[in-house]
Amino acid sequence: MSAALHAEFDRSLLEKLEYATPFFLFSRKRVTGKFQEFQKYFPGSLIHYAMKANAESGLLQTLFDAGSGFEVASIHELNMLKEVGVPPEKMIYGTSVKPSSHIKEFFDYGVDRFAFDSLPELEKIAAVAPKSRVYVRVIVNDTGSVFRFSEKFGTDRENIVPLLQRAKALELHPYGISFHVGSQASNPLAWAAALESLQPALEHLKKLKIKLDIIDIGGGYPCAYASTEEELSLEEIARHTLDQYQKLPYQPQLLLEPGRGIAATTAIVVTTVISRVERKSGTWLFLDAGVYNALFETMAYQGSTRYKVTSLRPSYDAGEMLFALAGPTGDSPDIITHEALLPQDLAVGDKLILHDVGAYSLVTASRFNGFPKPDVYFV
Repeated sequence: MSAALHAEFDRSLLEKLEYATPFFLFSRKRVTGKFQEFQKYFPGSLIHYAMKANAESGLLQTLFDAGSGFEVASIHELNMLKEVGVPPEKMIYGTSVKPSSHIKEFFDYGVDRFAFDSLPELEKIAAVAPKSRVYVRVIVNDTGSVFRFSEKFGTDRENIVPLLQRAKALELHPYGISFHVGSQASNPLAWAAALESLQPALEHLKKLKIKLDIIDIGGGYPCAYASTEEELSLEEIARHTLDQYQKLPYQPQLLLEPGRGIAATTAIVVTTVISRVERKSGTWLFLDAGVYNALFETMAYQGSTRYKVTSLRPSYDAGEMLFALAGPTGDSPDIITHEALLPQDLAVGDKLILHDVGAYSLVTASRFNGFPKPDVYFV
């Protein structure tokens, strides 16, 4: 499972760093580059970064400087954007279920674009955020995605027209339709298929003279975490999606909510081996970074190979072997992988690099068992 460092994380630089481990290291250049990829392949679209993937202030500032908008889910995230200086017109409140008090706080700041997926939610928005722009979240096929969202969020397609008609009656502006194909999608046609499923509703709305401003095609853009996983090309996803987009009755502006698709490959974790244990099942390396304080999403993969892992020092031609990697806590599920191919002479004190850890890592990190969260640095 050997992996090359992204150019932004130069090995000679890492060898010189004297930061205490574990720590995250982000590349501002890579953050900007990933955002620009979405601009390149979805020209003319609105790109609103999904903050739930990673809300580090340095990352938010870099994206804002690059021109990104933001999909926001809570007052805490709103306050983080205020600190960065993001104006309300660059934000959408993308959670389809939210307290009235939160809607009002967003509206009072100037945010006037709100997602919803039910009549009660629509009525809440009308009561505290009058004349806002609203967009209805719709259930679409999320088969093939690692994390599926259709059970918890969205309304059925037959409800699109009556809900947007009701929005208009409540003196709200029917702004658009949104969907999410699920996180870490594996089908490059998923977004195109979702767009195709909206065609009857768009035709009906057009006859009713309700013309939408946007179609929010959400996130789900995947990262190839382990070398054994097939990587989907953003260019291929965009090609299929835009082909179907042109077949719609008319073309509202597309809005995208990439989270993992931007953040994942922008960071590494540097961690230290704190113990090496030989067992009948194999050799275990215990690290000062683990599932709870840095890499919570590995639990979803049940210890299988997920992140690419490399050693910070050369192997001195000692050869390689498979290791199990575990975190420092006293909890048995704190296992990162059973299949890390690394230099066989690794010892206590050696440093490892876990690659592509920029998404759903820091935002879910905890101090479980008293172990601190890693520090964060940018280059």
